[in-house]
Amino acid sequence: MDENKFREKLTEWDRKSLDDRVERWKQIVPAIYDVPLPELVWGYLSEVDEMYIAGHFIGVVLLCAGIAELVLADQIRVRTGMTAREVERFTLEQLAILGRRLSVVEEAEMGRLNELRKQRNYLVHGKAGRLAQMAKKRYRASGPDDSFLNAEFYVRSGFAGGIDQDACQHLRLIRDLTVRFYGAKP
Repeated sequence: MDENKFREKLTEWDRKSLDDRVERWKQIVPAIYDVPLPELVWGYLSEVDEMYIAGHFIGVVLLCAGIAELVLADQIRVRTGMTAREVERFTLEQLAILGRRLSVVEEAEMGRLNELRKQRNYLVHGKAGRLAQMAKKRYRASGPDDSFLNAEFYVRSGFAGGIDQDACQHLRLIRDLTVRFYGAKP
């Protein structure tokens, strides 16, 4: 393939994906923050929005887990008087449990954080079987036949109803948490 053919291919891809990107952009509600966010969080929030719009759903899941760790650690640090160094050694699971005990995290958020944590771990640790299970769970909930699904179909960004839906839910969770902890109403 020469450069011109590659340009044509990219132009066609852009034409096909433009409407999808605009629809994903519409799903992101601007947030206003009243107090400073923890270090890295603003940059990560901006990046995760761009990743979601562009359709990089695996990256959205991974970055949302990182944001969750940062904001939960900050809230726990403030409420317990622990140092940042003490809190940063906790895993996302430990932060969620401690956050629930300290009433930082609500019960419904606890389940959503656990789903985020599991999905992040399956992606990071290459657990194809676990991802395939998540795919089947996703498709059973939405109705399509899941008998043919495997992890590859689940993580493909163009396969509507798979990881794109999970990424959207994780993004909403992170935005809800950050606005509740640091901001005004979105």
